[in-house]
Amino acid sequence: MSKHWTFLDTLFSSNLTKTMTKSHSIPPKMGNNGGTAFVRINGQRIYLGKFGSPESIQKYAQKIAEWTVHRNVQEKTPLPTGCITIDSLATAFLEHIQKYNPSHCHNCRSATKALLQIYSGLAVDDFTPKCLTAVQSLCIQQTDKKGKPYSRQYCNALVNHIKRMFRWGVAQELVSSVTTDALKYVSALQQGRTEAPETKPREDISDDAVQATLPYLLPTVATMVQVQRLAVMRPNEICRMCVGDIDMSREDGIWIYTPPKHKGTWRGHGRCIPLGKPEQALLMPFLEGKMPEQAVFSPKTAMLEKKEKDANRRKTKTYACQTRRAARTAANPKRNVREHYSSISYAQAIKRAVIVANRSLPDEQKIPHWTPYQLRHAGVTELVFENDGNLDVARAVAGQKSIVITQGYNHADIHIAIEQAKQRGDQAEIGDT
Repeated sequence: MSKHWTFLDTLFSSNLTKTMTKSHSIPPKMGNNGGTAFVRINGQRIYLGKFGSPESIQKYAQKIAEWTVHRNVQEKTPLPTGCITIDSLATAFLEHIQKYNPSHCHNCRSATKALLQIYSGLAVDDFTPKCLTAVQSLCIQQTDKKGKPYSRQYCNALVNHIKRMFRWGVAQELVSSVTTDALKYVSALQQGRTEAPETKPREDISDDAVQATLPYLLPTVATMVQVQRLAVMRPNEICRMCVGDIDMSREDGIWIYTPPKHKGTWRGHGRCIPLGKPEQALLMPFLEGKMPEQAVFSPKTAMLEKKEKDANRRKTKTYACQTRRAARTAANPKRNVREHYSSISYAQAIKRAVIVANRSLPDEQKIPHWTPYQLRHAGVTELVFENDGNLDVARAVAGQKSIVITQGYNHADIHIAIEQAKQRGDQAEIGDT
């Protein structure tokens, strides 16, 4: 196996987080492979002899000592500009992203993996715009886990991550600014001028489809859906809502929910979400008896609701052995349940409910698959339509700083145009007298 692929296997393994956070501080342990001792360093398996023998123990100590010296030299003596390779820059950048922006880790790994497939070992200052164009072409040929080719938008995002990596390298004095400035002239893929397919725009979900889904959701998730739709929240904002984040002391009767962390936190933007009477009525049962630090919507509560629902649907007798087994499981659960939902688990709960609903519904009443983000889009569209196309109202309620972003969410234009066409229906045609 080449050095290039050994590096890739180490860098993009499923245990990337452990590799990047622990490998720099905790020495790798000795392993046993059929009675033979080995240690894995930098993705390479080094055999040490018979497991437990004095020879294997001595070699293990020697390898760990060499690993420690090499690690200390790397940490204390940064390489000068011109000696940095693409591999070193990618590793350092991924460590930075893992610490300061974990949500972008997956896309950054995909971008650097495509980069290293062609230019592993190349000096960073030898990376030219033509090289970046070659990586862009490689991204077009890539496919995801389901075998679908990368979309044009995703290819552009990967290339932008590479450009961002080089800009970060300039700030760390690892890359020349001349190299980074040249990369900005590589144009993004344009619609209709590339083989990469287009992604479908996210559409609104109708209130009828949401109402049809609610009976198949657990009460906790159903309330989350209703509150998110009314307040036009992001999925993560409804999932992370804690009791202490809601201010109920206002004289006008409006509650203010202030998420401690949201999409614009790192930019210094604030986010306040007003909750009116309908949202308050939905939230009230979930606030009773909870401490300020507790989540309003907890998966633990949903699990109890599911057990109660299953018990009510049960038609056979509950035996004593089943009761004892349930008590043992409750006392020592096999898996720990989180205190709050994540955006992924929230979306999965909705997806499962739609699948269950469609099993019993006729074809003409099937519910289309929808996601929590479509609820937010539907809320923004409704606000624009109700305010005669005024984007500023929708922007303020949705918590967006730029109207340009709100325009991307807005699907009300066609509805407004249709209403205008209806108003012209009684008018005389052009040329009539």
